[in-house]
Amino acid sequence: MEDILTTVRDIMTRKVVSIDREMLVCELEGLFVSRKISAAPLVDKSGEITGFVTKSDINRFHFTNGDPYYTRAWEIANPKVFTIDVSASIKDAANLMIEKHLHHLLVVNSSGIAGVLSSFDFIKLVAGE
Repeated sequence: MEDILTTVRDIMTRKVVSIDREMLVCELEGLFVSRKISAAPLVDKSGEITGFVTKSDINRFHFTNGDPYYTRAWEIANPKVFTIDVSASIKDAANLMIEKHLHHLLVVNSSGIAGVLSSFDFIKLVAGE
């Protein structure tokens, strides 16, 4: 029988680093580098998701000559968080990413955050990793 990966759960990244929305951009950059991540959800003190921040957001911030020592993560993040259920098909995930021009989706289940799905996860799937 063929081993066919069909759901988001099969290819998502399970280790999710959540970011305190009050973190300074300079700290955010260091965390992205040290954890080798390119996106993360923002959470408030109660653990509620308040946004999503990516390397692209950081790059845009630097392009506008923002000061990373005074600017908070929430100020550069996208407050709209696109999510997909762990049981969704990878085709549905790909279509949503194409439709919304996204490189990352936050993956959720009934308990909350389950992972992050990135365009890189699709590349690894095609490469057989």
